Amino acid sequence: QHPDPESVPVRDAATVMLLRDGDDGVEVCMLQRNLNSDFVGGAYVFPGGGVDPEDADPDVTSVCRGRTDEAASRLVGVEHGGLAFWVAAVRESFEEAGVLLAAHPDGTVVSFADPAVAARFEAHRAEVDAGRRSLAQLCVEEDLELTVGDMHYFSRWITPLGAPRRYDTRFF
Repeated sequence: QHPDPESVPVRDAATVMLLRDGDDGVEVCMLQRNLNSDFVGGAYVFPGGGVDPEDADPDVTSVCRGRTDEAASRLVGVEHGGLAFWVAAVRESFEEAGVLLAAHPDGTVVSFADPAVAARFEAHRAEVDAGRRSLAQLCVEEDLELTVGDMHYFSRWITPLGAPRRYDTRFF
């Protein structure tokens, strides 16, 4: 517990709940946090994390397909910059789970079935995670668009007062 709970800053964050129809019903992708993490170590979570300034960069918003910043902002209840929540969800999904919510301009989804493609994207993932490459650079290099228009805004949760870290999280 923080000595002054009111002084803990609230950081914007985004989380994506990856769901798919499986043979036995709905399948949900969750990750187990490192047991040694100083924040909810060992917990099962959806991929997600803080919204970074780069998530609102015009270079990355220019490779978003299916949703404008104006429409995104309206949905999440902010004046502007709402598309950054979608971008952060895509980036975190890629960094944490290796799932890239992107497609080529013709709508073809990226497939990692080919080992050479999988290896190339694993290298991209490491570069994006380390901050050495932006999501926008990856999209331009691989001729991809982030499929933010296919992601549905679900909910907003704010970490309660008293937590050592607080987040204002949009769930997709």
